[in-house]
Amino acid sequence: MLNFAEKILAMLQFNFKRPLQEVLSRLLLRTFPGIDKVWLIAEDAESENFNLFEANQHNQKAQLVNKVQVKKNNYLNSKNFYRWTSLNETPLTADKEAQKQFNIFDEYKNRILHLYIPPVDDQFIVLYIFFNERQALTGARADSRLSTEHKELVAHTIYHLLNYECERYSSDNRVADHIRNMQQRMSSARQSTGQEDFMEAYIEEYLVQAAQKHGYTIQINKNALNYLTNQQLSPSELKQILEEAIAWLSNFGTDEEVLTIEEAHVIKPAQATPQMHGNHDHRHDGKYNRTFDLLEKLEAAGQRVVQNGQRLTGVNVGLAWEPSISAPAITDALRKHRQKIQTLARLYPDRWQVMRTQFKPLHNVLESNDEILPGEMQSA
Repeated sequence: MLNFAEKILAMLQFNFKRPLQEVLSRLLLRTFPGIDKVWLIAEDAESENFNLFEANQHNQKAQLVNKVQVKKNNYLNSKNFYRWTSLNETPLTADKEAQKQFNIFDEYKNRILHLYIPPVDDQFIVLYIFFNERQALTGARADSRLSTEHKELVAHTIYHLLNYECERYSSDNRVADHIRNMQQRMSSARQSTGQEDFMEAYIEEYLVQAAQKHGYTIQINKNALNYLTNQQLSPSELKQILEEAIAWLSNFGTDEEVLTIEEAHVIKPAQATPQMHGNHDHRHDGKYNRTFDLLEKLEAAGQRVVQNGQRLTGVNVGLAWEPSISAPAITDALRKHRQKIQTLARLYPDRWQVMRTQFKPLHNVLESNDEILPGEMQSA
């Protein structure tokens, strides 16, 4: 049976990056029928040389043609990113054999768009885009040739299209790198740590991603983390629990920039901490039982609201009460039991944590100073 780490690794599929020159050439050839071929010059990652790749309508995968000389600084310092040129101004004019063939390509004269893309992730790209004189952009019609008026529009459009594609390529590859790194960490965690340690690493990694997405600092306290790592949860179940907790916290209305996931935010309603009715008599007089039960019901309703991803308001708590009651009824009950609530809160500091910290009506009661002192307790 697959453990948690193996399930995660099975869910993640990493697609190795396609070279940028192949992405750009396919985009151009598939988008513009008037393009016959594309030359792309890219810097060799393993040397200081520049490689020239070619793709055409018959083979849209960019193939290495030759090594060429490029004055990179001239491009980097230039403010002109594109211009129309002829074949004898392309890099292969340095090749005498290639130069002999130029005459048969006269139709390309001034129909080659020479375009430079500002570096993307340090990748230097220069393109020569060869337009078919007869087809231009819209097909083989007599009136479809590239005019002088059209050239500026065509160059501007292609330049911004390629820039957008490069930005998307860079973003996609960052995501791919992140997934690959996460796979490697998961693999290491699976080999060197136990199930609990791996789940903890997964939770921390997920919270980092969620923090970047939502613009908050998101953390989880020890009790919540211990609870989750000891549950038999599938990756999708764990992700859903964390998503619901973050959604609730981010919509709770707090102005704080740090969201803290607590145990009450992740515990399943059916697995909530058992209410020890039989064990509370030794802490308080029997006259406090009704108040104690009120706080128990209040906490249970609050936990249901939290688990549903709702705001902890009087209306929502009243609807989650069993049976449902109105928000004014809750406020009235807290007011009538105010002193006893304060005393029980002192006697049971670990109980009713959701409502103590996040339900304003109860918080206001606890902040007031009407507590029955220990010496008065028996007569209260």
